[in-house]
Amino acid sequence: DKLSENRTFYTICRFFVEEGPIYCRIKVARDVLKRGDLVMGVRNVDQEIRQQREHLAEVLELQETLKRMRTKSFTSQMQPHFLYNALSSIREIVLTNPEYAADLLFDFTTHLRASIRAMASDEEIWFSQELENIKAYVSIEKMRFGDRLNVVYDVETPEFRVIPFGIQPLVENAIRHGVYERGAAGGTVVLKVRSTEDSWDISVTDDGVGFDFEEITRQVESGERDSTGLNNLIFRLENMMGAYVEVQSEIGVGTTVLVRIPKRKSDGA
Repeated sequence: DKLSENRTFYTICRFFVEEGPIYCRIKVARDVLKRGDLVMGVRNVDQEIRQQREHLAEVLELQETLKRMRTKSFTSQMQPHFLYNALSSIREIVLTNPEYAADLLFDFTTHLRASIRAMASDEEIWFSQELENIKAYVSIEKMRFGDRLNVVYDVETPEFRVIPFGIQPLVENAIRHGVYERGAAGGTVVLKVRSTEDSWDISVTDDGVGFDFEEITRQVESGERDSTGLNNLIFRLENMMGAYVEVQSEIGVGTTVLVRIPKRKSDGA
């Protein structure tokens, strides 16, 4: 009937510009498609191309920013003093406890391999792999700090995907900037993972010295200080996984960081 003939449809048109073909979705009527005389104004074409170019520029800028963030994350994990201290401590243990030294070398190579992999790509990995790296890192730190450090793993399921070094830096921050700042008193870090209907919820909690996250964020945004590792990590999690990240910290009490990753069909959810 006439009503159905005049209904609106969408067709795909292709325009060639310097960057290559650009595809645009154009709203037209069915009778126009039947006649085959679709005409699109030059202004409309120019507007479509301009919008596509702006979108492409935004995507490229985001990709470059994420690449810089990944590089910063890698260099923070591979600080020379950490490598030197770890290897020096293992060397001291070799003669007195060779089996323990061998286990520590395995943990060290596990951590090193994960760091190099994170530098090369942001391709998602199973959380079980991330957890393996976390435990390797904790093992190295416990070698140096002994009973002052207690780490609890409360993982309901490891069967979901994260970006490499997406959670490990949170555990590292909790240890280095939370628990160790308490000195001889030490403290506890709890890594908890829960599966909800819509998300994977990962939290890292410590009973360390705490900090003023809002003030640090303000200083970063105003340019008073360089972007911190935590801010870089939050940026990566939000832009690559669509994650929600919440930081709660109280000076003298401790810190909790919650990462909520939305479930996807590819996770097997």
